[in-house]
Amino acid sequence: MPKEWLSYEQQVELLGQRGMCFDDTAAAIKFLARVNYYRFSGYFRYWQHDPAGGNNRFFDGTSFETICALYNAEQELVSVCDELLHPLEVLLRTRFAYAYGRHVGVTGKFARGEGFTQSPHQDAIRVEEHALSNLDRSKEDFVAHYRGEVKQGRVYKPEAYDRMPIWVAVEAFSFGSLSRLIEASTASGVLDDIAESMGTSRKLLPGQVKSFVYLRNRVAHCAQLWNHRVLDVPGLQPKTARQIKRNYRTFSDHSIYKIFVALDDVATRSGISSAWLTDTIEPILNKHPLLAKGIAEPARYGELSRDTLIN
Repeated sequence: MPKEWLSYEQQVELLGQRGMCFDDTAAAIKFLARVNYYRFSGYFRYWQHDPAGGNNRFFDGTSFETICALYNAEQELVSVCDELLHPLEVLLRTRFAYAYGRHVGVTGKFARGEGFTQSPHQDAIRVEEHALSNLDRSKEDFVAHYRGEVKQGRVYKPEAYDRMPIWVAVEAFSFGSLSRLIEASTASGVLDDIAESMGTSRKLLPGQVKSFVYLRNRVAHCAQLWNHRVLDVPGLQPKTARQIKRNYRTFSDHSIYKIFVALDDVATRSGISSAWLTDTIEPILNKHPLLAKGIAEPARYGELSRDTLIN
């Protein structure tokens, strides 16, 4: 069936026709005027009988205000995540540039892939290509200042970056590219240097940074965190995982909460923050048990009981 345009008032009316209850329809209209109906449906589908099968009726007692509160609480999490991810990303850029310059070289090295362990697969993209593509696209004055006009077609050759110090280049890398470079820097000693300077594990750090990139991208693109199963799962020291489960809550391996635990651990060890999980994340989750459930133990549709959803 083709979709029809609906006003915000009609969107609220449609939800009501499907069995959703409202304490304040005017407030609901204002909410849907700032939060896209389709985005909101990613949350309320858990209260519907069988949305995949075409039955969009809501369970008896489904409250708009309950789901709205869940969404708003998640936005609190998003805000505090960004507050910690930003300084941690800056720190990782700083430590990578420092270690790479020390162990491999200041200029003319990274663009040729020196110090990086390449994939054994013949058709794999070379590690440095991720960074070079960032530099090629950059419009920043500091990149243009150090970049030579040495091209092959529309693409700059590696020689174009012979004058660019690594501490300049790193500021133009995406967080994802930086993560790839860190992961590929084992043999050169760069990874060891970074991990030691941050007081963390060289074995776990690459996977943890990859998970931070994953979380940052979801936060940056306003993607849903509640009941989301993580693809890039961070590793944790067994002792750390046991302590968190004993002192706070259990969590599944593919949960957003596991990234929170890794983020808190790395931030604490590196001196960026202390007790972020305790003082910032846990109070939000404790205040919103439904949010906590989906952050720590993400469920697929149909796995949450009605008693959990209707309160």
